[in-house]
Amino acid sequence: MNQKELAALAGVSPATVSLVLNNKKGVGEEKRRRILALLKENGYAVSQEESPSSTDSILLIKYSTHGILVEENAGFVSAIIDSIQAGCLKKGLQLSIRFVKNNLAEALEAIHFPNYQGVILLGTELLPSDYPLLEKIPLPHVVVDNEMPSCPCCSVVMDNDRGVREALFHLAALGHREIAYFSSSLPIQNFADRSRAFHQAVQELGMTCLPQHEFKLQPSLMGACGSMETYLEQGSSLPSCAFADNDTIAIGAMRALQKHGIRIPQDISVIGFDDIQYASIHSPTLSTIRIPREVIGTVALEHLQLCIASPEITGVKTRISGVLIPRHSTAALTL
Repeated sequence: MNQKELAALAGVSPATVSLVLNNKKGVGEEKRRRILALLKENGYAVSQEESPSSTDSILLIKYSTHGILVEENAGFVSAIIDSIQAGCLKKGLQLSIRFVKNNLAEALEAIHFPNYQGVILLGTELLPSDYPLLEKIPLPHVVVDNEMPSCPCCSVVMDNDRGVREALFHLAALGHREIAYFSSSLPIQNFADRSRAFHQAVQELGMTCLPQHEFKLQPSLMGACGSMETYLEQGSSLPSCAFADNDTIAIGAMRALQKHGIRIPQDISVIGFDDIQYASIHSPTLSTIRIPREVIGTVALEHLQLCIASPEITGVKTRISGVLIPRHSTAALTL
């Protein structure tokens, strides 16, 4: 939908839409909110702040496609962004945030890059088909929450390989040998990395994951619960333990299991990944891999400043290790 069509839908002039899109004055607050909502729904990039004139300005692009993993993962992404904002404040840098849904190419074309020193791009939902678009960014840039394999850009991401191995080592140490995989039905790079690490660790540890024990679940609380219930109603069997791609999937699946009278951890041990806030208050509390998202944001900003100072630095991939947090959703196998 173009700006003229959006203006007609909002009952305003195209000039008014342009003022809101470019964050200019002259539009009432209630009308501005209504137009902003329409712009975001239709994939337009909207800046949170006035266009900066200082050379000490950083642009953060919060990109999403379906938005489930960016907006619904219980504060995981927002904690990364908060740490970037705090770092900019501490360093005396201005931070502008653009929300971009789907139309990344169009959004990049609309950005006036000379206003900024560098760019941080939230890459959680970036797909490999999106990677070439980063060539349109004429400034030093760092991608967070996506390792961007085969892409010659700098990135900061959690160490998915090590985290998954820590989780499976924990289950193996508890005596479990047969395992289920609660994987995401939506493809993103982090989940692809975790899937590869999961299957490698299963083989290395002498564990078994049968094809019928790999469950594709929607990566939201309600979605994962509904997906798992469907499997259970079809009579799917379960081994003694399960690894989930993230905590949201784990908690949603656990709710479905409990509804069907399956006890955790007595009947099945479950471990997640991320350590979102719900993990420590769910019943039972969820064993997981804690990812220091504040560190991801801090390192991303420091990395960007290094790239700004030394533009020849490219293609550096930084992994942030997680920590095993054992809680009450996992227990030793009892025969």
